[in-house]
Amino acid sequence: MKALMITWTDVFDGIAVFFQWCFKIMRALGQGPNFILGGVVIFCLAYWSYKIIKQNKEADRNGTWK
Repeated sequence: MKALMITWTDVFDGIAVFFQWCFKIMRALGQGPNFILGGVVIFCLAYWSYKIIKQNKEADRNGTWK
């Protein structure tokens, strides 16, 4: 039976190959993911603000804590 020998060099070389592959894809995508992520963040902040305003109005109407 052959022993499986993995060295730290093999591990770090594998990580390097993975990151090189990821960066090739990122370069091909360009600024698209940045715009999508920015849009998601802006949408979430707007929704959160809407919910806070709604809860504050309800608290004023019921006379409860904000």
